[in-house]
Amino acid sequence: MINSGAISPLQVGGFKLCLLTNESIVEQGIEIPEEIIYSPELAAHLYTLIQVLEEEKEAILIGFLRYDQLINKSLKQIKKEKYKLSFAEFKSDPSHLILNLKYLSPAAIKLPENTLTEKLTSWLECIFTESWQSVEELLGNRRPIVQMASVNETTETLSLKVAQTFLRQFQMTQKARDKIQIDLSQPELSQTEINNALVKILQTTEDEETRWQAAELLWEIDPNHPATGVRRGIDLGMQLAGVSVALIVAILPKPNQRFAILSRVYPLQDQCFLPANLKLIGLDEMGQSLFEIRARERDDYIQFKFTADSGDRFSLQVGLNSAMVTKHFII
Repeated sequence: MINSGAISPLQVGGFKLCLLTNESIVEQGIEIPEEIIYSPELAAHLYTLIQVLEEEKEAILIGFLRYDQLINKSLKQIKKEKYKLSFAEFKSDPSHLILNLKYLSPAAIKLPENTLTEKLTSWLECIFTESWQSVEELLGNRRPIVQMASVNETTETLSLKVAQTFLRQFQMTQKARDKIQIDLSQPELSQTEINNALVKILQTTEDEETRWQAAELLWEIDPNHPATGVRRGIDLGMQLAGVSVALIVAILPKPNQRFAILSRVYPLQDQCFLPANLKLIGLDEMGQSLFEIRARERDDYIQFKFTADSGDRFSLQVGLNSAMVTKHFII
């Protein structure tokens, strides 16, 4: 791989040009920094590949590539925040570059918009944008894990009982008993014992569904516990044609330096169920669909869980009929 530099953007008429430079062409590939593709400030309409001959004080145009063509390529990530692109992907005829500059409208090549991107790892440092509220503030008393409650029991008491039942089921195998190392044979556990057992599961389980079940229970019992990661929500009602729903996103650190991500949509106000056919869609950084979840009749929420690495970008869309709201994220 050739070491390369990028100068971006240069303004030529209404176009933004990015100059990709290198000193020698030997391995038929060039490294492209991620930021000059996805950053609204650095992305360009046209990317030109230039060979720089320092001794001769010459610069030779090797080829060029339009932004809309670049993002449709199968970019290979070779290292963090770096992509490799073959020289063969660039158009080699300089006259085609001139024709694009002369006859093509810059508006024909859509660049990334300067939209707000939520950095989820900043949430772990308690740094939030104003529109993302605490789940308790946004959802009030809506408790997804508690299906029914006795009038004689508080939600907290019931949550502790649900958690203890979950722990007993989890500890049915010897491997699980070795992990949490807590005696569950006693009739009732203290909240501290339950908390410690749930945290141990969060830190050791290899099953993602079990990890999220433990996290949900700990959110109910001790929502500010540092091991539970962070979850925030946003009211989409004003943006989704007046349909009152909330998008909840949670980030949970994993032991292997990766992150578990939860995306969930709830009805708000006096609505018990989501509108039928409301969609939750996940997109990768290229805008390609990762998943699509559709609400059925009487769904009280829809969700999708996945794992991501530091620096990963994705978007979540919530849509109903022709209305669609998109939120952008980076880990």
